[in-house]
Amino acid sequence: MSTRSRIKFMNGKKVLGAVYFSIDGHVWGFAPKLIAALKATTPQDILKNKKLIQLIGEGGLHGEDDDFLDYLCEVDISQNDYVITLYEYKNILDFQGSLEKFAEKYIK
Repeated sequence: MSTRSRIKFMNGKKVLGAVYFSIDGHVWGFAPKLIAALKATTPQDILKNKKLIQLIGEGGLHGEDDDFLDYLCEVDISQNDYVITLYEYKNILDFQGSLEKFAEKYIK
């Protein structure tokens, strides 16, 4: 059985794009890559980079409905800092906080 996950990039309530993992979407698998990518840029720079937003696009929104995912990770870039929210299966809140706190919890 596969582990299905999605990372949604949000600007407040607006979905900018998403990345969908249909297999091997364990949080410990995608967390290091997500953390490294977010540390390499700022929320403001993401909003300025229209090409990146087009690349991420909405393709990652296809696939499993959010309610049936093993993990749903939302990255809100509307603040001056990232706000990351992670839900486990059946929308159980597992984490909500800054990029630094997320890295502390999921990078070993």
